[in-house]
Amino acid sequence: MSRVLRPRLPRALAGALLSATVSCAERADDARTATIVSTLTDADQALIASRQALVAGKYARMGRDFYGFYRGSLALFAHDERAPGAPIATSRFALDQPLVPSIGDPHPENFGVMWAGDGTPALEPNDFDAADRAPYLRDLRRLVAGMAVAATVANADDPAAQAQTRAAARTIARATAQGYADSMASLAGGAPPARIADAQGSAYLADLFARAVKARQKRTELEAGGPTQLVSGARTLVRGAPDPTAPESVQADLPAFAYAALPATLEAYRQTLVAPPDAAQFTLIDAVRVFGSGVASWPKVRAIVLVRGPTDDPGDDVLLEVKELTDSGTAGWWPPGVDYPDLPARVRGTSRAAWARPDADPLWGATTWLGLPVQIKSESEAFKTVRTSKMVGSIATADELAKLGAVLGALLARVHATAVLRAPSAAPAIAARIARDRDGFLDEQAACGTAYAALASDDYARFRGVIFEHGDLLGHVVDEIPPAPSLAALFGTPPPVVPLTP
Repeated sequence: MSRVLRPRLPRALAGALLSATVSCAERADDARTATIVSTLTDADQALIASRQALVAGKYARMGRDFYGFYRGSLALFAHDERAPGAPIATSRFALDQPLVPSIGDPHPENFGVMWAGDGTPALEPNDFDAADRAPYLRDLRRLVAGMAVAATVANADDPAAQAQTRAAARTIARATAQGYADSMASLAGGAPPARIADAQGSAYLADLFARAVKARQKRTELEAGGPTQLVSGARTLVRGAPDPTAPESVQADLPAFAYAALPATLEAYRQTLVAPPDAAQFTLIDAVRVFGSGVASWPKVRAIVLVRGPTDDPGDDVLLEVKELTDSGTAGWWPPGVDYPDLPARVRGTSRAAWARPDADPLWGATTWLGLPVQIKSESEAFKTVRTSKMVGSIATADELAKLGAVLGALLARVHATAVLRAPSAAPAIAARIARDRDGFLDEQAACGTAYAALASDDYARFRGVIFEHGDLLGHVVDEIPPAPSLAALFGTPPPVVPLTP
């Protein structure tokens, strides 16, 4: 039997269903609200059918802050690429071919410091859930708009400073596009791709690198109060909420069958690494199911696995994250014969092409677990991610955010210039298209980015209005056939969703 989804809310929204909404979420009942709800729930249809509580958690997380909404609404961004009249739907600089190795969702918080196999750090893209191949402007506009959103939410505790970064959103967006354009021109001219191993003059990145170095020296993830504990000299993973201020972030026991399957999964994963360590390093010590992590990936199966590491000393134990992979959402762009054969191959191929070194995280691989495609990578506090919550004070002035955007734009260009899947580098074609009118290109991307950030802000208010009026599943009515008992056990029972506040 098939699962039947009846998306009653999107159809009803054509009428007057949202005539009364709540406080700051109050918005006219309009077609845009219907588009937001139908686009997001259509993208999550399979998850809603089998994991309603987890999808409810995702939507609640998206409703808590503007940047969280932007992170979780990639499906809406993809819809708006093709929507007449949307800020990102047209361009004088578009190229449908050649395709580039796309990060898929290169908003600012999908970049961070990673530690390569030789122990050196570098700034790299660090999330490839939606990675695939796509036209270059898709990634670039997602990043440029993301920097405009970051300018809006930075300095949240300092209204005067926030007003300044908000006023500079267009300048910050333009600097991001300029970093991309300058880097692409250089790469097309034959310059070697650069590994970003320092702050590049950005105060924000200087702070990010410094925090990464400190966390690596201290092995912060193994300290008391973190996700692990030492009991009689042996390390185990904590159950419950390691951080009492984040009650939705919970570590729970895995079903016995899922735990028993991990050694074979770890061995298959080990063989996908660039330089596989000795098998003894992946001796399983403990593992937990993790709830309440990420935004778009909130409903996915996620586990933290504790393995032996180089020696039997618990001081060098290693944590790995195991995360379910799903389709990229980019299907339709590929020419025949250049697709990846499966989801793990897509993530492995795109990530290693995107990084300056294929072992940017020497423990990053992908395989299957219980039939689910999964990505496995280092779970370490030393792998510091760009966070808008850290965009405060002197490291997050308008000038400093413009510097950060320029570095991220240049890094994205390096990714796009990489030859992959038997296709040559797209750098010459992209650089030539930009060179037709470089200033016009920069102005167009800045205008599109800031306009889309403004639209996303309005969308966020509409989205919150729907949650307040219709609940965490946005009023979606589902005729559900429960998943198989084994899947239901693996999906687990997440903690209750913390209600939104008006």
